[in-house]
Amino acid sequence: MGYVYATINKDTLAHICKEKGVSSEFLASKTKLNMPRLNRWLTPTDINLPTINQAKKIAACLHIPFAGLYMNPCDIPLKRIPSVRNMRTMSGTVSTDDSSLNIAMIDVLLERDFLLSADDEFGITPPDFDPLIPDSNSVDVWADAIRKQFAIEIEKQYKCNSTRQFYLYVRDKIEAKGVFVHCFTDVTIDTARGFSIYNTLLPIIGINDEDRPPAKTFTIIHELVHLFKRESSLCNDMSSSASTLSEEVFCNAVAGELLVPKSALKIVLEHGHYFAPYSIDDIKRVADRFSVSREVIVRRLLELRKIDQREYETYTDLFRREIEEGREKRKIQRENGIKSSIPPRNMSREAFDRTSPSVSKILYQGYVNDVYSKLDIARHLNVGQNHIDKFLREVSKWNR
Repeated sequence: MGYVYATINKDTLAHICKEKGVSSEFLASKTKLNMPRLNRWLTPTDINLPTINQAKKIAACLHIPFAGLYMNPCDIPLKRIPSVRNMRTMSGTVSTDDSSLNIAMIDVLLERDFLLSADDEFGITPPDFDPLIPDSNSVDVWADAIRKQFAIEIEKQYKCNSTRQFYLYVRDKIEAKGVFVHCFTDVTIDTARGFSIYNTLLPIIGINDEDRPPAKTFTIIHELVHLFKRESSLCNDMSSSASTLSEEVFCNAVAGELLVPKSALKIVLEHGHYFAPYSIDDIKRVADRFSVSREVIVRRLLELRKIDQREYETYTDLFRREIEEGREKRKIQRENGIKSSIPPRNMSREAFDRTSPSVSKILYQGYVNDVYSKLDIARHLNVGQNHIDKFLREVSKWNR
């Protein structure tokens, strides 16, 4: 049986890889395709072509429609890789090849373009991003100023019944004031947890979709501080370790104080009769009260001198081991065909959680006004059409 080759435009394939900053090594690693063959396919003058299945793997890796490989290079909507300050300080597992990150940044930029175009079509004027920058270097002053400007209320925070609900609440508040908040995919957490791209109109906060909801909330505030400073940045360390850059330490400190104000934490500790040494259950209950991670709580306890550095490291090591052991357990269960207690993936909820609230609302409005079909929305979100009804219901809850 012969192979069916894809008569793609090889000039287009080479152009996409160059403009997106994607290396052939990355493509080979992600697609499991042979490197010499890939290099021949990336050479426009070479007569060799990939099969249909091979070309589909390449298109999926590059985050482009398969049909795009047949188009002319000038017809492919691409963006320049943005210029950002590399604030990453975690080392060891971070790859020097940023192909996945380059693809992710361009995805977010294109999504922002979609929103601006749709807003124009619907006659919507995006709010200006006009922050009142504190005339102070105080972490407490910055955290209080951001809370007030974005109307993030501690009473509403206490009423959130999960870290996910608080993440959605904070995300919605930030976008309402003219910031574009959107998740990127297919990038390891070590490579990047978040990035900011400053602009006077719809500046961007990108969040790694692989992170847990409380980590995403922390990243939003961390990157928002960069935007207040008119900085475009790329970050992967939210722990304020000894090697962390001073700018990152400040952003982490503001995020910690905003999410868990020291005055509120003291009240919770006193009223809950939590005293050192704090048990794991104590820390979990306090974290649940603020709808944040246990890591944020122990960091705040360290900053308030309720625990020392040794105790802090003991807690964080324990939490890290728990997460790693949980991942390994689930991996073994999958490999052995053991049914996991973890509920099946909720694709509509995942799509809602990673998509900018403004984009979700414009898709909903477009559907209501017969501008977008369910198929259009499914293709835009890259999910099955059978998940769109639930997605629209989720959006409608936040669109009132």
